[in-house]
Amino acid sequence: MRKKIIWVISALAVFAIIGLTVYQTNATSSNPDLSMEEISEFVSNQYPGQQTEPELSVENGEPVYQMEVTQDQGVYSLKVNGDTGQIIDLTSVERTAENKKEETEKDTEHQEEDNNEDSESDNNSETDEEKTQDNSNDQATENDAVISHEEAMEIARNEFPGEVTDLEMDSDDDILVYEIEIVNGEDEATIEINAYTGNIVSLEIDIDD
Repeated sequence: MRKKIIWVISALAVFAIIGLTVYQTNATSSNPDLSMEEISEFVSNQYPGQQTEPELSVENGEPVYQMEVTQDQGVYSLKVNGDTGQIIDLTSVERTAENKKEETEKDTEHQEEDNNEDSESDNNSETDEEKTQDNSNDQATENDAVISHEEAMEIARNEFPGEVTDLEMDSDDDILVYEIEIVNGEDEATIEINAYTGNIVSLEIDIDD
């Protein structure tokens, strides 16, 4: 009998606790310190825009107003503590087309800046092909200063008259020269001429006695 009484008392205590909790929750939910009008005014001061009507709920035993605010940048969902007016959560729900356009334009500008930087970097660093082309141009410039074959043969004949049997261009100690072989009867001559100045570098004559 005594056990039954204890069990009944325990059960009543549990129900009482549950009932008190539900009562406090409902009381908290229905009686926040700040009214909907006060919450709306509070939010307007911080986040101007078109508001939806605040909806009251309970989160973690505290009254919470939830509402949406529409601004030029987009739509935002807010959660506000019903007792203190503190913003608990602010989430972007939707961005306006204008805002998306601005972000797209910013992304485009950043992309163009990156492309310009890459282009400048490419211009500053020559590729192997460009270097080869530059070297070819330099060589062409050098060749433009070289005397012609005809001029070289004329200079050689002035030193040793005869028939030119061979003419080659070669490099002698980093100096570009013409190597010319001339035959006159039984006699032969090998003449090296500076390809730039036309000066005689060497002259070898083989005379058949």
